Amino acid sequence: MSNSSRITLKNEATGLRVVSQIVQEFWECGWQPYEHRNDRGIDGLVILRKRGIDLGIKMNVQIKCGPSYISSKDENFIYISIHDSQSLLQHLDYWKIQSEPVILIFVNPCIECRDKFGNLLKDNYGKVIWKENRANAIAWWVDLKADDLLKTNTKTIVKINKKNRFGEHSKGELIRLSQRQVGPIGLQSIRAHASSLALYNSVSLRQEAKQFYNQWKINPITCQAINEDVIIARTGWRHILHKRRTKERRIISLRYLGFARDIIANAEQSYLLSQSEDYLQTEQKIGLRATIITRNNGEMNVQVILLRRINKSTGISRCWFFSVHNR
Repeated sequence: MSNSSRITLKNEATGLRVVSQIVQEFWECGWQPYEHRNDRGIDGLVILRKRGIDLGIKMNVQIKCGPSYISSKDENFIYISIHDSQSLLQHLDYWKIQSEPVILIFVNPCIECRDKFGNLLKDNYGKVIWKENRANAIAWWVDLKADDLLKTNTKTIVKINKKNRFGEHSKGELIRLSQRQVGPIGLQSIRAHASSLALYNSVSLRQEAKQFYNQWKINPITCQAINEDVIIARTGWRHILHKRRTKERRIISLRYLGFARDIIANAEQSYLLSQSEDYLQTEQKIGLRATIITRNNGEMNVQVILLRRINKSTGISRCWFFSVHNR
């Protein structure tokens, strides 16, 4: 066996050991590893519990272990390189449609070598020299559904905030992440409008969805959950049909446009999914969730995403329909 193969096997064992120990010993949660890595990059499942009671929430986990994954670091972030760009983009689409949260846990079983003055030691190729420290391996986590997951202008480099250390203390953070994405057990039930069902069952979907969307623009509605009018514009249409979304996801979103309108009109609760800021405005992604009831197609759990921008100087808020998908 080559030296690189030996290191790879050791890193896989270290990564699984660190994650399973923290989840089972320190969190007192369930851990279900997958014996063979599946082709979607999921290595195991965390069954979240609080005081020994199942919360009804599961979390998919991908594990990467070893300093060879580190592309670079700066004051705030570690940049992890996932070499196959096409595979990573396909995985991103897959991860985002999962009903459960999906996180990447990066485990580093090594420490950097330094000289007596604290300077990094490098080899003849300019690469940092590492030495093993497996007994005290440290780890970080990142939400694989995050909109800003990739490093700017890259397709293969995932950025992980150094604040997101994975350990005993991070259980609460990941429970809160799960609650933001999954929400409370038991969704509000909303009966689908006849026109929504007609679009869902359409045989000329693209044409009829476009007609529905154009008509919806003319007659926008108020979202009671946030007490704001929702603008129906190109923003949502462009997102739904974006080429980076899989064909399956685009079709589902087009079929669910009527359900999106029903949920916006009737939802009683909203969830803050993400928030970012610059010096001009605050941008938020807001989730509305409901179980859509139909006569012939059963019940479907659906999430609508709204995009809200708040002007910092005026305090004026505007809200657009952004997306709809199944949960």
